[in-house]
Amino acid sequence: MEKHLPQAAGCEGACPLFSTNDRSVQAVEAFTNRSSQWETVAAVLTEHLQHVGAPGFDPEDLEAPRNHVLVFHGVGGIGKTTLSRTLEAALADAGRRPSQWGAPGWPADRILPVRIDLARSAGTDFEQIVLTIRAALTRIGRPLPAFDLALRRYWEANHPGEPLEEYLRRGGLGSRFGQALPQQMQSALSDIAQALMLPGTIGSVVGQVTGALVGALRERRQAVRALAGCARLADLLEAEPDLDALSFYPHLLAWELARLPEGKRVVPVVLLDTFEDIGDRTRRDLERLVQRAVWLLPNAFWVITGRSRLQWADPALQGQLDYTGPTAWPGLVHTAVPAARTPTGAGTARQVLIGDFSPEDCDDYLARRLTRGGQPLISEPVRQVITARSHGLPLYLDLSVARFLELSRSGRTPQPGDFDHDFPALVARTLTDLTPDERHVLRSVSLLDAFDVPLATRAAGLAHEGPALRLTERPFVREDSFGLWPSHLHGLIRSAVRNADDTTDDRWSERDWQQAAQRAFTTLGEQHHNSPGPGRLLLIACLRQGLRLARDRRLDLGWLIPAAWTCVSDSVWEPLAPPDTDSTGLDTAADALVELLSALARRQHQHRSHTVVRLTTVIDSHLLPDDLQHMALYYRAKAHRDLGNSSASRTGMQAVADGQGRLAPAARRGLAHLARMAGDFPTAHTLG
Repeated sequence: MEKHLPQAAGCEGACPLFSTNDRSVQAVEAFTNRSSQWETVAAVLTEHLQHVGAPGFDPEDLEAPRNHVLVFHGVGGIGKTTLSRTLEAALADAGRRPSQWGAPGWPADRILPVRIDLARSAGTDFEQIVLTIRAALTRIGRPLPAFDLALRRYWEANHPGEPLEEYLRRGGLGSRFGQALPQQMQSALSDIAQALMLPGTIGSVVGQVTGALVGALRERRQAVRALAGCARLADLLEAEPDLDALSFYPHLLAWELARLPEGKRVVPVVLLDTFEDIGDRTRRDLERLVQRAVWLLPNAFWVITGRSRLQWADPALQGQLDYTGPTAWPGLVHTAVPAARTPTGAGTARQVLIGDFSPEDCDDYLARRLTRGGQPLISEPVRQVITARSHGLPLYLDLSVARFLELSRSGRTPQPGDFDHDFPALVARTLTDLTPDERHVLRSVSLLDAFDVPLATRAAGLAHEGPALRLTERPFVREDSFGLWPSHLHGLIRSAVRNADDTTDDRWSERDWQQAAQRAFTTLGEQHHNSPGPGRLLLIACLRQGLRLARDRRLDLGWLIPAAWTCVSDSVWEPLAPPDTDSTGLDTAADALVELLSALARRQHQHRSHTVVRLTTVIDSHLLPDDLQHMALYYRAKAHRDLGNSSASRTGMQAVADGQGRLAPAARRGLAHLARMAGDFPTAHTLG
């Protein structure tokens, strides 16, 4: 098993072990929770073991639906790689299973885990994937002749003069799995040559052994009856030994695994990590080879971790991949029921979104990540700030740990205020595998609390919806099926995209941001204006998003003015302030409008004197246009009247009446009412 340095939960962050000279600081790899993911693995793997152990299981069946793939997907930095490594360790050695994970119900020697890192930095190609799986199976202690002969033929055709031993050593497979593979392959070659009664000098020449074996298989000779049960062996041995042929060899491996004697039988658990790095979605060359291997090796169990859902169940991919559609991959269908909610079965989802840490998990992780003398090095107040800012994203926790050590090197104790901080690394990680159009849409929708595909497309200024539609499939876009606009960005990702320093080549200028905000603002106004009905829900939703945009980007109020009048005229009061609005200071017209509408909404629940104070603040700011200024004057005058301040109420009503605006008739009626209350009936009669 590989040994890893203490590292991040997410886990490409800096290693704290090499971030400080203080040897008293203990930097440990803290693994937090993920019990539900382990429960899912245990349940689905148990079902798989029962399936492949059933008498009717046929590894050569090329048409049966496949349910031997489990996908964990999530935003970059959520902890997929850490989960993959921990699963490998737990499956390989029960002693390395996290304490919070329950014991599985299968024999430990029945499972053979092998983890393969598909990250671009690892340089993994399809050839290495196949060799890694076969090298891991050397632990069985016996050759797999059908597969080994085909692999040996492929190797000599594509790597002439390069010993397999040297390749294994150079690629690190020798240190992981030893050097038994070349010996087992040679043993398989010799056994086949002996069965065919070939001379010793010929027995080591793979081409001649292959030719003789194919002839014997075609002639159904008794000498090769052990291999004759593999129906497609002769065809695969006759095919040109290129990369495409190599992708079909897992079929031979599946056949070999199924015929192992009971004492040697194992189920490989292949963990493919960083699946998003195996190629782009426009070509899918490597993905096609990998998918073919997965399909043709149904007795293995595959755990795939990556940023995006697997699309193999999408019928639209027919022609790009060999095996597609919901019939082929019932568990990968988007509408399948999550495994945690239903007993496992053909209709159970095999795609699981990895969620954020809970606040308790964040605090536990930070407390255990850095210690001195067994005590947490990061103080509780600092942990609270980091936890609140992280939105549960493990990568943010790791970046904050690195920042803590960086600040500590300056000779002072880090304070909570030091962690009100956005990290550019989060932006880079989020954008890394998006197309240019998807990046453009992402930045645009980061200005919005929620969106749908049409709103995102208009906000981005694009003429086609494809990029917005693809973006909604990304794991950092969350879905609320009951929302007016169903999609919203992960809170931390949204904050980082909007606020952190962007070092990417296609970063936006301030003018780009301003234009995107104006497009989004205009689109919201059009949605409100074009609503077919009264649309109170849409009105309030548009006001909330529009007020935030106008405030943050200092936009003209525009359509917010008539929308505000519509809101007030209905006399139905909902909270309108955006979630992070600071009502203690008014800096923009949108700030003043938020405070005005909030004061009016709350006036039935607060003492009128408080309403007067709030509306006076709005009026004195002089930020609103005249008609909205008159709205504030009118309702302040009404509050003064309720308080018995007739003189102040009369002054306000008179100002509104003199302004000849929308509320002038109401203000004149208010003046008449005040005159009657004062006993000035002639004036009341004149105004009435």
